[in-house]
Amino acid sequence: MVKALIVLVLGIVLLGGASVGGWFAYQKYYVDRQDEPKKVEPPPKPPTAFVRLPPLVVPMIGPSRVEQFVTVVVAVEVVLEKQPMVQANQPRLTDAFLTALYGGIADQSILKGALVNIPAVKAKLVEAAGKIVGKDAVQDVLVQAVTQRNL
Repeated sequence: MVKALIVLVLGIVLLGGASVGGWFAYQKYYVDRQDEPKKVEPPPKPPTAFVRLPPLVVPMIGPSRVEQFVTVVVAVEVVLEKQPMVQANQPRLTDAFLTALYGGIADQSILKGALVNIPAVKAKLVEAAGKIVGKDAVQDVLVQAVTQRNL
């Protein structure tokens, strides 16, 4: 009789534990939460186009002479609607890029020792392009090639 009572109580406790566990699992995985905010998807990026610029050649001047030439080939990623305006401003963009590169070489901000720091060059060119054609028009600047020629 005592063994049957222990088995009955143990069965009731296990059944109660399983019921509580099932209730919590149901609440966690199957009931929609009203208080949680819905995930809002970001708006899609606008369509873009690339505007290729002629290669930019900048001399690196040492203490007494030109030590090397740096050639940078870039393309500017712009919003599709602004592409004609950016193409019309290609000479101004080239001038701004050359000015940014000369300034970066002069203050050593785009150099790591004797090598060109590509992320620093890209940041300078994005900033310069934003000043010329507007930050809303320029998405990114693609640095396609960088060559350094020692003299």
